[in-house]
Amino acid sequence: MLKGFAHETGNHCGSTSLRDVSDYREWGLSEPLCFGIGSGLGFSYIESEDSPTRQFVGRSPWLESGFYDHLGIAFEERRGQSFDDAWAGIRDHLDAGRPVLLFVDIYYLEYFDSDVHFSPHTVVAVGYDDDAVLLADSEFDGIQRLPLDQLADSLDSDHGFFGPIENHWLAPTGEEPTRPIVDAIHDGLTLTTTTMLEPESLSFAGAGTHGLDGIRAFGRELPDWQDLPDANWCTRFAYQNVEKRGTGGGAFRGLFAPFLDEAAAHTDVVDETIVDEASEIAEDWSTIGQSLKRAGLAEDESDTREAYEEAGSQMLAVADREEELYETIRNRL
Repeated sequence: MLKGFAHETGNHCGSTSLRDVSDYREWGLSEPLCFGIGSGLGFSYIESEDSPTRQFVGRSPWLESGFYDHLGIAFEERRGQSFDDAWAGIRDHLDAGRPVLLFVDIYYLEYFDSDVHFSPHTVVAVGYDDDAVLLADSEFDGIQRLPLDQLADSLDSDHGFFGPIENHWLAPTGEEPTRPIVDAIHDGLTLTTTTMLEPESLSFAGAGTHGLDGIRAFGRELPDWQDLPDANWCTRFAYQNVEKRGTGGGAFRGLFAPFLDEAAAHTDVVDETIVDEASEIAEDWSTIGQSLKRAGLAEDESDTREAYEEAGSQMLAVADREEELYETIRNRL
C-alpha cells in the first residue's frame, strides 16, 4: 500500500480518483477542479447491439489524460497490452510509489456486486500482494482488495461507452504540475467547448453522436423510444445516467457548475452570470431525469408517450441553452 495515501468517496469515479491522487501528491485540487481541468464534461449518444440498445454518457473520454496534460504533469498511458504486460507495468509504478488509474468494468468487481456491465469505471491502484490489487474506488469507503483474476476480466471487458477497455491504465510520472492553474483551467475550458460545439474536430473512440449534436439526436428520438424492444431498460438506464451512476447529478452538469464557481477565483473568463447559468442547466438536466423516470414508470401507453415527448422537448431546450453557454465561454477565452 502506498504510504500516506488517503481515500474518500466522491461524486464521480474519474474526478474522485484524480482528487485522491492530488491529495496524495499535495496538489490541493478539489474534485470539481479536477473534473473541469480535465475537460470532463461531454455528451455521447450511442446505439448498441446489446441492451440497452440506446444509451448515453454525459462526460468526455479524455478527463483523466486531459487533467495531466493541462497541468503539465508527465504520465504514462497504455492500452492494448496483454494483461500480463499491463500488470507488470502497473506493479512497476506502484513499486516506485506512484498511484495508477485503472479503467475497469464494474460487472467483474465482486465487491461492487453489479449484474450490469458499466465501463469505463475509474479506480486507483494503491498497492498489491501476490493474489490481489488494492483499489481506491469512488463508490466505497476504505480500500478494496480485488483478486487478480477479477482485475484481468474487468480490464479486458468488451463493454464500454467508448469501446473495449483493452487493459487501459494511466500513471503520473511527474511529481508536480509544471503549468499555472489558470492556464490549466483555460485549457480545460477550451477543450470542453470544443467537445460540445465541434466534436467532429476531435477523435472519439467507438460509435456515437457527440456533443450538442448528440443531445439533440437523443431529444429528437426519445418520443419513439417506447417502440424499442428494450424500452423500459433503456429508459431506466438513461435516468440513472442523468442522476445516478457517479454523475454528480444533472448528467455531470452538477460537477461542471461547481468547477466554474471555483474557477472564477482564478480567471476572469468565468463570472457569477456564467456560474448561475451552468447551475440552472444542471437543474434542467435533473428535470429531464425526472421525466425519464416518469416514462419508465408510466403504465398507460399515452402517459408513457407524453413523458417521452416531454423529456425530448426538455432535452432540445437544454441543448440550446448549453450552446449559448459554451459560446459565451469560448468568446471570453
